[in-house]
This record gives sequence, C-alpha cells and structure tokens, in this order.
Amino acid sequence: MMMLLFSKFVRRDFIADARICHSGSPREEYFVVMDEDARHYRVVHRTHYVYTHESSLCHNQLHLKPRDLPEQTLQSSWIAIEPAPACRHAWIDTFGNHVEFFSIEQIHPELTITSRCRIARRKSKPPTSSGMPWTTLAESMDSMRDIDQLAASEFLFDSRYGIRSPQFEIYARSKIDPSMDTVEACVHLMKEVHSDFKYDPDSTHVATSPLEVLDKRRGVCQDFAHVLICSLRSIGIPARYVSGYLLTRPAPGKEKLVGADASHAWVSAYVGPAGWLDLDPTNNMIPGWEHLTVAWGRDYADVAPVQGVYVGGGFASLEVAVDVMLAKETDPD
Repeated sequence: MMMLLFSKFVRRDFIADARICHSGSPREEYFVVMDEDARHYRVVHRTHYVYTHESSLCHNQLHLKPRDLPEQTLQSSWIAIEPAPACRHAWIDTFGNHVEFFSIEQIHPELTITSRCRIARRKSKPPTSSGMPWTTLAESMDSMRDIDQLAASEFLFDSRYGIRSPQFEIYARSKIDPSMDTVEACVHLMKEVHSDFKYDPDSTHVATSPLEVLDKRRGVCQDFAHVLICSLRSIGIPARYVSGYLLTRPAPGKEKLVGADASHAWVSAYVGPAGWLDLDPTNNMIPGWEHLTVAWGRDYADVAPVQGVYVGGGFASLEVAVDVMLAKETDPD
C-alpha cells in the first residue's frame, strides 16, 4: 500500500537534452587532418528545472563526466548541484562510463545541475578496412571465438531503443551489397540514413520508438543514431550509442551565442579485428576533432545526461544550455 501511495506522487523525468542536437550541412570528407597534436576544449553544460509546485524529494543519475579514450583525455571535471544534495555517489558502470547519483531531500522549487570539464582531443585514426565482408563478420559473431567479439556481443542484442527487426533488416540489406568490406558497408549505411531521413526536431519525442522513426523518416540525432544501430544489429553487426558534444561554428559574420551548443549523439560499430568505427549519421561524417565523447551504451536509455524521479513538484519546465569552446592549453579551467 505504501508503494502504491508513493508511486502516485512520483514523476519519472526523461531528460531530453541529448535530443537538442546538431545537424550541420553535409560534409563530403569523413575526417579532416589537422597539424596540431591536440585540441583543448572547455565544456559547460547547465540543466535547470523549475517545478510548478515544490518538490520534497528527488533522486537523479548523471552521465556528464566524459570518459578517457586513446584520442581523448579528461583534464578536469566539476559538477555543481543546487540545492545541495543530501548524498552523492560516483562509480564506473559496466560500460566504463562515469556515473553519479545524488539525492535532494528537502523542499525545493527548482533544480540546477552545472557540469564543467576540460578535454584534450587528439587526432583520430579510424579504421579504413576490416579485411572481411560484413556478412563474414556477422556470421563470425555467432561463434564469438575471441574476447573482443565476446565484449562486442553485448551491443548486438536488443535494448530499449536498439531493437532488431525484419523491417530494419530489410532496410539495411537494401542499401549495402553482401560483398562490401565491413567498414565500407557501415559508412555506406550511415550515408543512406543521412540521405533518407530528415532532421526535424518537432517530429519525435524522447520515447518515440525506432520503428516509428523508420516509418516517419524524420527525427533528431538520437533518432538517427537509433535507426543506424537497429539497422546494423539487424544484419548481425554490433553497434553502440555514443553520447557527447560537438563543437559548432556560427555562420559567417555571426557571433557564437552563449549556451547555443547542445549534446549530440552518434554510433560506434564493431568492424572486427579493426576495432570500432564511429559514425555520425546526423552529419554524414566520421567523428573527428570536434566530437567529444561523454559515454556510450546500448542506446540513449543507458547514457541519458540526467534522469531520475521526484516527489511532488507538479510539472517541471526544463532549460538546457551548453557551451563547447576551444581553449588554449594554458587557459584556466
């Protein structure tokens, strides 16, 4: 009875800030080689809730601290929460992501979470060939003969937004030839998703299923990523969802607006012995210098920047502001 009474006043808050994402103009080149050894970025990500009625309790989980990678080093990270939480706990999840839980156990009319971090981004060296057709890789995943295949296999099976289905299998097989190298097939399928789907922020919401997106042929970066993930998994290629940031540049003659950046989402596909290949179907490109990885998982539900529950509060309005800035190595944090 107590659980029923409690659940009546608890609201599940699926945060949609990863859906406010970047769709730049199509780029022909997949990766632009730069002369620098590394680029330094400062990122500020502010999430602000205002409740229509005061909330007495909230529990939240964060995926806001970027992970370290061969091409990316987290130099500093700081997350401020107002009002002050009664408890905070951080850990590394099963995918290797930084996660933090916090609980606010006092009356509060609003909630603000501000994440600040500094990242050094080095040149990427994406694989150009896997050495095998994608059909051979898909067949080899059935046996999973080595530890890399075993680790990749968890991104082959169904998840909340990453489902395998006949519809996605038909879509994928209609776009690529069985003889294509795995890397070539993944890149080609990314280009097809970019071409077939229209970027439209008003066409979907955070709970829209990938099958609905496949039918509508429109959505945002989260939807583009889920469509590509479902298509790859449906033909036997493991694929994971990547959450992060993308540096954007203002139009010629315009100043960059403070808070105008946003979270972004893309895909990483397993291409056999060559490892993993990142793919950005929203922008039709292989992620490079300007893509900053925060976390990865099976789909958006695994790595939502902020998600949780609160008691009371009525309805909550949400404001998200993100700034991704190039910084000098000597700049203060």
